Amino acid sequence: MEISKTVYYRPAPVLPATLLIVDCTCKPRVVPLRGDMTFGRIYNGPPCNITVRSAIVGRRHGEFVYDDSEGVYYYIDNNSLNGTYINGVKLERYNERGSRACRLNDGDIIRVDRKTLNQPHPEAVIMIFCTSLRYDESWKLFNTSRLVNITIGRGENNVVRLTDLATSREHAILRREQVGWTIFDNNSQNGVSVNGREVENSSHVSDHDVIKIANTTIIVFGNVLIYNNPKESTGNLAVHIEKKTVDFGRKTLLSHIDFQVDSGDFVLILGGSGAGKTTLVKAILGDGKADGRIILNGQNLYENFKSMKSQIGLVPQFLTLRVNDTVKDTLMDIADIKLDRKNYSKEEKLRRINEIMEKVGITNLQNRLICQLSGGQKKKVSVAYQLVGFQKVFICDEPDSGLDAASRTQQMEILSEIAGNDKIVMVITHEPDDAIDVNTGLSLFNKVIVLAKSTKDNAGHLAFFGNVDEAKAHFGVKKLQDIMIQINPPYEGGKGRADYFIDKFNAMQRRPMYE
Repeated sequence: MEISKTVYYRPAPVLPATLLIVDCTCKPRVVPLRGDMTFGRIYNGPPCNITVRSAIVGRRHGEFVYDDSEGVYYYIDNNSLNGTYINGVKLERYNERGSRACRLNDGDIIRVDRKTLNQPHPEAVIMIFCTSLRYDESWKLFNTSRLVNITIGRGENNVVRLTDLATSREHAILRREQVGWTIFDNNSQNGVSVNGREVENSSHVSDHDVIKIANTTIIVFGNVLIYNNPKESTGNLAVHIEKKTVDFGRKTLLSHIDFQVDSGDFVLILGGSGAGKTTLVKAILGDGKADGRIILNGQNLYENFKSMKSQIGLVPQFLTLRVNDTVKDTLMDIADIKLDRKNYSKEEKLRRINEIMEKVGITNLQNRLICQLSGGQKKKVSVAYQLVGFQKVFICDEPDSGLDAASRTQQMEILSEIAGNDKIVMVITHEPDDAIDVNTGLSLFNKVIVLAKSTKDNAGHLAFFGNVDEAKAHFGVKKLQDIMIQINPPYEGGKGRADYFIDKFNAMQRRPMYE
C-alpha cells in the first residue's frame, strides 16, 4: 500500500523579474531575468547572459542568482575591479568568490561606477531591478541641455508631460544648478522620491540618480531624462518586521515577521489570542511603525509615507449602495472623494470611471439605477467603487463582523474580485471558511498568514505562511477556523500548541543559500 506524504517545501516558480539597463549608449533596455544569469561587458570572449558596453565593467562582473526556496533574486559582485553599488552602498569583498549575496527588492538600483557617485564615470552603468515592470515597456528620451527649469506633470503645459493619472497636473519642477539639479515637489498628491527616498519640498539630484513620480521612473543621465509612461502598475508587498515594541521597548508585540505577497493575492490573516494581528495591520498601514521595512513596488513605506499612504488602506466594513442612484453617479461620488479637485478635472474623473467600468465589465450598466441591478451586478459595482482610487493594497480588519452567513460570503466574493483586478487584499476574519467559491467549493483565499503568541517571549511570531491546503496540512486540520484551536491557550479553549507550530514553521523554512 502506497503511503502518501505531506510535502511542505515546494520550489517557488521563477519570479517574473526584469532589469532596466542604461549604459553609455544611453539606450534603455528592459531585460527579463530567467533564473541564474551572469553580467559583464561585451568583449571578444565567451559572453555573459547580460552584457553592456562599458570599459569599467568586468568581463564577468557579477551574477544574478535565483533562490527557488524563497522565490527571490540575489546579486553577487565577483570581486570586480570597480565593484558594484546597490542603492548607493558598495558590495564589499567577502571571500575568494566575491561579495556576500545581496537580496534584491523591486526598485533596487544596481550601479557600476567610480567611488564619487555624484560625479559619475562617462561609462557608468545603471540597472534597476523590477518585478512590476513589463519587459516590453516603452521608454522616452528627453534632451535637457538647453533648459534650466523642467516642469513635470499631467497638465498640457508641462515640459515633460506624463499620462499616468496618479500624477498630479503640475507634479514637480526640476531646476538646473551649477552642479546637478534640484527637484521641487509641487505639493503633489502622491509625492516624489529620489533613489527610493521621499522628497520633502525639494532635494538635490545628481547625474545618474533615479526619480520616482507615481508609476513613472525617471533616470537623469547626463543631459538626457529617460522616462516611461506606464499604465497603472501592479507589483508586490514585502513585509520584513524585525520587531514591534511598545512601552519604550520593554514589551515586544511582534517578532521576525517576514513574507511577500503579490498582485492578485487574496490573503487570510489568522492569529491566536494576542498574537498581533491588528499590530501587523497597523505596521503595514504605517500607522504604527515597526523596526523593519514595508516594501511596496520597491519603495519603503516608512521612508516614503506621503507618496505611498494612498496606495495602502483600510476597506470599510460592508458597502451599502444608494438604491436610487445610477451606477455612474455612484462611481462619480467616490471619485469626488478619492480624486481631489485640485489635481483632477471632471473630464479626468470620468475617464478614470470609464476605465474602471470597462475593466470590471459594467459599462453597459452605467445608466441603470442600483435598485434595478441583480445581486451579481451590485457586487461588481461594489468592486468598481473600491477601484476608482489608486490603492494597491486593501486591508480589511473583520469586514464581515456582525453579518449573517450569506452577507459574509458576499463580502468575501467582492474582496476576492478586487484582488483579481491586480490588487492585494488582506483580510482578518473569524469565519474564514465562509469565503468559499460557490461553483468549486474551494476557498477564495490563495494565501494564509498565521500569527501565534509564543510563551517564550510573549510576542507574536509567524506560525505559517503559504497556501490554504498547505496551511491545513501544517496544522493537521480540515477547516481553517480549527487552526485557532491548535494555537490558542487552554484557558481560551485551545490546545496551547503555539510554540510547537512556530518552531515547526521555522524548521521547515530552508535557510537562504546566500547570506
